[in-house]
Amino acid sequence: MPPVTGRTRRAGRNWTVPPLASVMLCLFLGITAAPILASELDLPQGRLLGNSEDGIRYFLGIPYAAPPVGDRRWRAPGAAPRWTVPRDATRYGPQCPQTAYPAGSPYLQAPAAQSEDCLYLNVWAPADADALPVMVWIHGGNFTRGSGGLPVYNGSELATRDVVVVTFNYRLNVFGYLAHPWLSAEQGGGSGNYGLMDQLAALAWVRDNIAHFGGDPGRVTVFGESAGSSAINQLLATPKVDKLVHGAIGQSGAFFMRQPELADAHGVGEQLSARLDTDALQGLRDVPAETLLAAFAAMEATGAQMGPIVDGRLIPAQLIELYERGEFAKVPTLLGYNRDEATSFALYPDFPGIFRTQTEFEEGLWSFAGPAALPLIWAYPEQPGSQRPYLDFWRDAVFGWNMHTWAELSEEAGQPAWLYFFTHVPNDFWGEQLGAYHAAEIPFVFGNHLPSHPEDRAVHDLVQGYWVNFARSGNPNGDGLPAWPNYGGDARYLELNSRPQASEDLNWLQIRLLGLLQAAVN
Repeated sequence: MPPVTGRTRRAGRNWTVPPLASVMLCLFLGITAAPILASELDLPQGRLLGNSEDGIRYFLGIPYAAPPVGDRRWRAPGAAPRWTVPRDATRYGPQCPQTAYPAGSPYLQAPAAQSEDCLYLNVWAPADADALPVMVWIHGGNFTRGSGGLPVYNGSELATRDVVVVTFNYRLNVFGYLAHPWLSAEQGGGSGNYGLMDQLAALAWVRDNIAHFGGDPGRVTVFGESAGSSAINQLLATPKVDKLVHGAIGQSGAFFMRQPELADAHGVGEQLSARLDTDALQGLRDVPAETLLAAFAAMEATGAQMGPIVDGRLIPAQLIELYERGEFAKVPTLLGYNRDEATSFALYPDFPGIFRTQTEFEEGLWSFAGPAALPLIWAYPEQPGSQRPYLDFWRDAVFGWNMHTWAELSEEAGQPAWLYFFTHVPNDFWGEQLGAYHAAEIPFVFGNHLPSHPEDRAVHDLVQGYWVNFARSGNPNGDGLPAWPNYGGDARYLELNSRPQASEDLNWLQIRLLGLLQAAVN
């Protein structure tokens, strides 16, 4: 970064840097890393004090909604707060309350501060940004875990591609998705989906503020993985998403199976209040966060789940119905899934739906689908001594069918869709153990925690190039990258690895059979 002194103004934005004495002090102390220079930025909320490094400015821990604490627990997000003195924006805000992944999980993270006051976002932008495309990341974690501040989501490297990157937290688990008759009575007949409301609030904040960082509010691409991708799948069907999103990238996550509805979620909520021996809404709001997490963790162990629901308002009907009727935001989509999605889940002996023997496979499918299971048993033939057929079935049932369905329905609605199948195996410990596992593509998108092998760098350049091209124009092609055909009527896709190849009809027979099964049970 060239030396800068004083204050510079550009397109209504300003930033400042420390005087020369500060740089000299760093040299005296023997600090040899690239200098980090303070950056100031004025927002309608107040002045932010962030940092910049290697040409990228970043502002962390910006509140995008009122803290959902006290009587704001289980309410729609309130207006973002204002401040009168410069706000330190050099550190991430606390994570939303959650329990850690089990020991030995590839997704286990170092402990971090948690608080119900967690609705914060983070922005990375080139120092000279002006009307650049914006990429807003929604993190995964089964709607129960995760944070926009995880190291793998650091947006600095991605922002060097001349995009503005945003990540954020949203309420999780019982705090983000509790529905209860008490809450529905208080809130006009419905409850739940507070985490989705947070996501909409973050996108509205981006629309209203991102120009101050050099982003174009008319070119916002939302991208996410796993639960983050499923959230995008649902946000596009919400009436309130209009004009907030102009393109969508979904990585391994959608939900066209039957979702729980309000009455189902009321039942889970009533179980929770009974477990806590609470007989009024205020008492439930007064329960400490740790106690709520522990109570729901005990329910999870018996199969209870909490996540987005068909509430009749934010999500007015089952997603498959809304998409089939064309009642969703018509934006270009880039979608896909990984070859070995199931391997990380198979690490846990009792993970639901993952079979380990042919007998388990056949009995499980038969109990779920009856005679309709026979074609699927035939489509995933036994490989003695291998769990591969059962893992492939789970991959296709949970991810493959959903991503194909999303692509098909987008194309039917007149919007182009591009499908990928990520088959690159990272050259690191988890790649050796699990192959192209669930979430393996994330480091290749952000450029963080990449293995040092040249093949991994080549895949990173391809993946990030496609993603950024899509954010710029709604099409991943260009910049000399191998051609990627849109999904079209032939179910075309790109196999993503160090030598990407276009083909069509990925796992065609299995996906069609799963579609027939889903139609029968939905």
